[in-house]
Amino acid sequence: EDCRLRGTAFRLGAVLRDILDQFLPVDAHIRSNGRVRIAVTEILWRPRGLLVDKFDSKEDLINAVFTSSFIPGYLAPRPATMFRNRLCIDGGLTLFMPPTSAAQTVRVCAFPASRLGLQGIGISPDCNPENRASPRELFNWALEPAADDILDKLFELGYRDAAVWAEANPVEKIVRDDSNDLENGQAQK
Repeated sequence: EDCRLRGTAFRLGAVLRDILDQFLPVDAHIRSNGRVRIAVTEILWRPRGLLVDKFDSKEDLINAVFTSSFIPGYLAPRPATMFRNRLCIDGGLTLFMPPTSAAQTVRVCAFPASRLGLQGIGISPDCNPENRASPRELFNWALEPAADDILDKLFELGYRDAAVWAEANPVEKIVRDDSNDLENGQAQK
């Protein structure tokens, strides 16, 4: 409601921090260690991607999420933010889709991956390209929220994109059933 009334440009950073602080449990950093991987871009002296998967505190985790979302001039009215004594911005500049160690990963992008030249994206507007908003409209709505009916439509389209992907990728094809191995004491390592 706050963003709808007062807009989002230069304000999302404070809103993001407040929401994360309010809703993440006190031990979120402990639960996230080794399980959550966050990409940030260190910008001095030349841009380089950093992957963060260890967090010292809840505040450190929140700072990592904030930094990984820091699009210069959008999240706050400054060109970069400090993260662990390094000048950083959004990880998308260098690591748009961070690598994972998972056997199967479904990569999701809210923008048409084909127009961005991205490979290996499972769910995006490319799954269901009919009657889509243009990238310019999506960008504008990121700055100033659209009307509720448009947001409802975007949600529905995202749901359909995921459904198209799920239909083409039945769970039986992508998830290995280890239950027989576990019953026989032969769990994979």
